[in-house]
Amino acid sequence: MQTTVMASNFAVRIEGVDLSEPPDDAAFEALRAAWMQYKVAVFPGQELEDGELLAFASRLGPIFKHIQSTLHTGEKDVMYMSNREQKALVQGELYWHTDQSYTPKPVFGTVLYGIEIPKEGGETCFADLAATYDTLPDRLRGRVEGERAVYAAEKPGHKRRVSLSDEERKKIPPVVHPLVRTHPYLGRKALYLSPTHISKIGDLPEADSEELLAELTDHATQPERVYVHEWTPGDVIMWDNTSVMHKRNHFDPGERRFHKRTGFYLPDTLSTPF
Repeated sequence: MQTTVMASNFAVRIEGVDLSEPPDDAAFEALRAAWMQYKVAVFPGQELEDGELLAFASRLGPIFKHIQSTLHTGEKDVMYMSNREQKALVQGELYWHTDQSYTPKPVFGTVLYGIEIPKEGGETCFADLAATYDTLPDRLRGRVEGERAVYAAEKPGHKRRVSLSDEERKKIPPVVHPLVRTHPYLGRKALYLSPTHISKIGDLPEADSEELLAELTDHATQPERVYVHEWTPGDVIMWDNTSVMHKRNHFDPGERRFHKRTGFYLPDTLSTPF
């Protein structure tokens, strides 16, 4: 296994690993440790069936279940994300967010497998929220320490790409999480930022809450804290939702883009890692 760090202590490329053949325990623990240290791991040159993708993810934690059943296509628990079959979900730009932050038990890790890639655009950008926390000026740090925020699947003013049904909406009312969370294994603190989903910070009036959210987002997305991944078919990317947020760049809707996605929770013993 060869590792190459691609940004400032953030995002690692792991080569010499075939995810279709389960790594032995020692190799698996090494790649898991590298992923947690660097928050985003890229495994190039993979060829995976759905079952193989799930087998890899399930070694890291219980498989993630998406609330929207309409997104469950292909083999159960693997989402097919195509701009042909699901245009609303994977068309164009997708703003900064943290996966399923609006649920009581957010997904720990997300695994995304690139199969068909546009010639230009469609990059996935990752912001290092641990580095964001570490570099907060005292003025901002004092405003987020010990603070809580409301995370909503349907934030006012932000239309979901795939609308929730009434039944789905009842299952995921807004939730409250700490704005700073501690990594369940490493003890590392990170800002728990999801601009698409945070509807209110503490007891701040709406305008003040949005102003603080914008300031935190601006700090998090400075170039020195962002890794931009330009996809190649066969890339598998795994990221830690406790420590990063991500977005998708715009791409030509006439170009086909097809990914498969799954994810995993923390073990039940660590189901609330705040």
